[in-house]
Amino acid sequence: MLKIDRVASAGGMEHDEHDSDDDMPLGLDSDEAASRFRKKRSKVWEEYTPIYINGVVQSAECRYCHTLMSCKGAEGRSNGTSHLWRHHKNCRAKGGVDPSELQDTDFPFGVNDIDPVNMVLPESLDDINLVNISENSRYRSKVWMDFTPVYVEGRIQGADCVHCHKRFSAEGRSHLNRHTQTCSARVGTSANHQDGWFFASSVQSRVKDELSPALTNGKVQIAEYASRLLKGNSSGHRNHQNQHILALPADNMTPTEPSNLSAHTRKLDQEASYQDLTRMIVMHGYPLSIVEHEEMKRFAKGLNPVFNMASSLDMEEYSTLLFQKEKSDLKEKIALSSQRVSLSASVWFPHGAEPTIKYLCLTAHFIDADWKLQRRIIKFGVFWSSPSNLERMIHYKEACVLEPEIGACNVIWEAIRDWNLDRKLFCLTSVSEIRNDESISKLKDMLIQRNSLPIRGQLYNIACVDDVLNSVVLQGQQMLYLVGDLLERFIQACVSSSLTRQQLLEVVTHAGLKCPHEDSKWWHKIYFRLEVLLHYKKSFPSEELVSVDEMKIVEPICKILRVFYRVIEVISGSVCLTANMYFHEVWKVRTILQEEASTEHTDVASMVREMQEAFNEYWQNSYLWLSVPVVLDPRFKITFIEFRLKRAFGADAAKYVNDVTEITRELFHEYCTSMDQSNIQTSNCQAHDVEIYGFDSDSLEDWDQHLTAQTRSQLLSELDNYLEDGLVPRKDDFDILNWWMSHSSKYPTLSIMAQDVLAMPCSAVHCDAAFSSRGPVIHKQWSTLNIKTIEALVCTRDWIR
Repeated sequence: MLKIDRVASAGGMEHDEHDSDDDMPLGLDSDEAASRFRKKRSKVWEEYTPIYINGVVQSAECRYCHTLMSCKGAEGRSNGTSHLWRHHKNCRAKGGVDPSELQDTDFPFGVNDIDPVNMVLPESLDDINLVNISENSRYRSKVWMDFTPVYVEGRIQGADCVHCHKRFSAEGRSHLNRHTQTCSARVGTSANHQDGWFFASSVQSRVKDELSPALTNGKVQIAEYASRLLKGNSSGHRNHQNQHILALPADNMTPTEPSNLSAHTRKLDQEASYQDLTRMIVMHGYPLSIVEHEEMKRFAKGLNPVFNMASSLDMEEYSTLLFQKEKSDLKEKIALSSQRVSLSASVWFPHGAEPTIKYLCLTAHFIDADWKLQRRIIKFGVFWSSPSNLERMIHYKEACVLEPEIGACNVIWEAIRDWNLDRKLFCLTSVSEIRNDESISKLKDMLIQRNSLPIRGQLYNIACVDDVLNSVVLQGQQMLYLVGDLLERFIQACVSSSLTRQQLLEVVTHAGLKCPHEDSKWWHKIYFRLEVLLHYKKSFPSEELVSVDEMKIVEPICKILRVFYRVIEVISGSVCLTANMYFHEVWKVRTILQEEASTEHTDVASMVREMQEAFNEYWQNSYLWLSVPVVLDPRFKITFIEFRLKRAFGADAAKYVNDVTEITRELFHEYCTSMDQSNIQTSNCQAHDVEIYGFDSDSLEDWDQHLTAQTRSQLLSELDNYLEDGLVPRKDDFDILNWWMSHSSKYPTLSIMAQDVLAMPCSAVHCDAAFSSRGPVIHKQWSTLNIKTIEALVCTRDWIR
């Protein structure tokens, strides 16, 4: 029976009618509709193409701009054609304007206002409102073993191949049988396929879906949601499980853009999404379990209902794969370089209370082929673990690490073998906890026996400078605590009055002082408050919150801590410094201690002398490795070292200067020897070739020896020529690496040596960790993971930054 809805248009406009038939088959085009149904009475339909869903006109597509206009209201009743007339009157595409440039926002009757497909479908086949009981039996053919039914408003309207995911119409079965015989993805078919990859022709065929135009006209995107495959039972009856369909308006799609993406394409996109998600988690230190949070799942489903959120185990696997890929690239880069690698070792702690486990983080420092200084974490292992902590054994997998696998020596040696650095090591810089470990001395002896270290390891096991400065400050702890009490009284006096409290906040704001964190080192907090006090007195000199005698204590101590703070900030900063800069920074510490040791206040002078003793011990053991890089700085060379060491050692300076000169020459001779061995190997290969071809090689052996001696003489004079050349003028924008790269042809051997020496690290920790009372800390979310996963996350985070 033909039903006609007559709806009066708003505003007294003419009445329009249109027909609908519940029995109209889905997918009729406009020509078939015209032949089987009564012509639309309104002339407006001459400007629109009707869109049918289940035989009912649900929307109209403008023939000019291809905008979809709704034809059904909220209750499923016709909403007339008034809005169609209005759109037709204002449609700018009639004048030849590109439809893609149009944005018709004047009418609220777009496709977003309709719901052509039910959002929620029944959970059982019995609840589905089939047309008749025979429709259920229609889909019991064996062909449905290879297809998944697609339901639209309770009716099976399509079939998806479970092998190639191509979609077909559900009308009839002959075309489905033919497809099962030729499906390239189905095992056992004779159709040709190439490793399961689909080509452009097959993609096009899937785009041209045989379902309703409402589902394939490029305006509505079909997304499969919670699909279930067919299941059979012992009686031979097969019930079709519902495959929920969600029809989404594709507002930004052009009419020619395919809306029905293949499952293979979706799989590739999902893999890329997993990789991006892994990078995000690693980069920001998020917990791997974030993918299992309900809010994250809801957010992902809101963006794309077909996206399957990964589990925490999946993220662990993806992070491991990313780690292996990045590690392989970095190992290849280091292997292809002929330069030596310096190492730095620091101790990391898990987030939380008193740690029952400590980690060792090993970082490689080297200058690459482009003369860029690189710093990369290459190993993260267990340094120490408490064997008797039951709670740790239950909650933290690190407690299961075997004793032979932990310790500084084991972790460092494992990294040296893994990265093939046994012949490429230059030096090791470490914090005191690692440096004083007995196993480190044994490791040094073993490396020296293997000839793995230059100049018998004299540049090996360097003390971390910021670690040393913290120990120097510790010598004045008693006096600094007294100053801390004074600062507490000053702050209490300021906050007692609203005026002084406001003045204090203004001072901090205008001075641009960086407030320390809650976990900062105790002396860092004291230094910050000293700076606040001095700036406050400078801004408000009339305020008598601190006496004159107290200011005589505050000022020299603030000067000392200011130098310590800035030196640590420079050497541990995010910008990697070349080794020639460390001497100048350490010299600043020596200078300020020497100056303040002569202060008038006896208590302060006594504190400074104790700090000087600790610093001089470090200076005595470190001046050699600090001086060699300065010799390779063309702005200073050995002349500057003579100038500084005379001030440091006085009459004994000549001995120390001679030590620097000798170690520099000895190191250079070793590099010359390695060059000689390379030349000898080349000559032997050439001689072997001569013998093969039947010539006597002994007749030219003396000539080869003459050339080798001449080359060695030239190499030895290279260092003398460099030291005798004039100094390069000092400029603020001087780049020492760029200078050596441009002079590598003039000083070929010395430039190789400079490339290794200038990469030596002075610090083993980064700036934030250097000022932290705990040191480097593992993210709280990562502390409960096993050591291999933590290593993958920490290293990868460092590499992809």
